[in-house]
Parts: sequence; C-alpha cells; structure tokens
Amino acid sequence: MKRMIKNLAFLALICSVTANAAENGGSQYLPGFYGDFGMGMTPESGTYLSNFAGYNWAGSSDNGSSLAFELPGVMHVSEQKILNGTYWFGFFPYALHTTATTTTDGVKKDYARGGAGDMYAVPILLSWQWKELSFLAFEGIVVPTGAYDKDRYLNAGRNAWTFDNNFSATWTHDKFDLSMTFGYMVNTENTATHYKTGDEVHVDYSAGYYLTPEFGLGVTGSYYRQVKNDTGTGVPIDAIAGEYSSIGPVATYTLKMGEKDVSFSAKWLHEYGVNNHIAGDYVILRTILKF
Repeated sequence: MKRMIKNLAFLALICSVTANAAENGGSQYLPGFYGDFGMGMTPESGTYLSNFAGYNWAGSSDNGSSLAFELPGVMHVSEQKILNGTYWFGFFPYALHTTATTTTDGVKKDYARGGAGDMYAVPILLSWQWKELSFLAFEGIVVPTGAYDKDRYLNAGRNAWTFDNNFSATWTHDKFDLSMTFGYMVNTENTATHYKTGDEVHVDYSAGYYLTPEFGLGVTGSYYRQVKNDTGTGVPIDAIAGEYSSIGPVATYTLKMGEKDVSFSAKWLHEYGVNNHIAGDYVILRTILKF
C-alpha cells in the first residue's frame, strides 16, 4: 500500500503564466507536475483525497511572475474492468493567486489576481499491471471554470477547454522505481478572443530509490514543446513555439495515521533549455489519503 498510493501524483494541471507562443504566453501544463514515484501503478480500490500545493516564480523583480496554487481533488478507483483495465475517475478544483510585474521605459507596473481557476477533470482512466510493469491511460479535461475577462492583464482562467491525452508507465524492481508519462494536449478556441492555442506535447519522468519501504528519494523532470501553430485572431506573425525542460529532486514519505496510510511528496524543479520562455522554478507538495 505504501508504494501503490503514490501514483495519484500525476493527476493535476494548472494555469501557468510563463511566456511562449500560446495565447498570452500561457499553457495549462505545469512542468514536471506528472512526474513522481509509481505514476503508472494502480492503487487498491477505494476513494482517495489528493491535495497539491505549490509555488512558481520566474523572471526578475522588474519583469517576472509568481503563482501560488492549491488543488484539492478526489479520485475513485473502482473494481470495474474495461478492456481488462481498472477504471478510475475524479476531479480537481483549483485555487490560485498569481502576480506579474512589467517594466517599460522605466515604468514599473504590478498586477495580481486570485480565486478559483480552471478545474481539472478525469472522466476515464484505465490501468493495467503485468509483473514489474504497470501502465495507465487517461483523458484529462481542463474545464474553463476560472474567471476570465479579455481586457484584463491577468486572469484566473483561460476561457478555453483543453483535452489532455496521457499514457503512463512504471517499472519497479526491488527498491527501484522508474516512471514516465507522455501527454498530448489539444486546446479549443477562446470564444472571447477567437484565438486557438496550438497542440502541446509534454513528457514527465521520475527515477527513484526507496531507502526504506516508507521513504524514497529520486530525480524528476520534464520536457515540453508546442508542436502546432496558434490560429485565429491576433496570432503574432513572428510567434515562436515554446520549448523547455525541467529537472530537480523529489522525496516521498508514507506514514500511518491510525489505520490509514498518508503519503507525502515534495519536489523542487528548475527549468533549463528554454526557447521563447521565461525560465522559472517550482516547489510542489502533495498529500494523498484514502478515505
């Protein structure tokens, strides 16, 4: 149970305020958010509470941004089988507070926005287990529930749907855990601006080692690239697709609270290899508890 509970970590997505070719330089993808121990594994059937909290900062004090966020979510792992795979579903409401600072011709402006963001829903997830290999496939949907105004510099939501098609795999052997997730994101048009962000690809990975059955250390990271051009109204002629990677340490620990296992994961990710993107850093804390 201590290892099996950990794979719920990949199931979250948030609005980023970093810059690339997408509308207003944003994406629904957060670097490294899917990367964790056992991301392809199936926990025992039941209902789980999963809470993500984190902070991102990028740029400088004159031209930069920050994002504090929390996603308290519920996932249900059923006993139902579809295509011989275990069926799951769940949802993650999203709360955030974001800031941005710009300096033009020596004039510095500060912006801030907070509240409910775009919710992440998982209507279907299927997982399979074969000896030391575990696989899962799921459809994640970013629902435009966050407040949006096209005339605002910052928004809590993006006013568009995103369909996040994912496949994850985990290989475990003795105390080692190697995991990866591949995702392909398709965005709909922002009906307020008639702008459509191009398709995006993300790859997340984790390589970990359990020092004890309860405590593990590892390295996690990601790669992101926009693979299709933006379309619609207001697309810059010289738009360049964003591309970047991230890497950093991750630690996981499971403890007993009464008869229940509570799993914690903490990670720090630093971006590198950036193209048309403001490099940033991320600190993320995850907690998982079975009801």
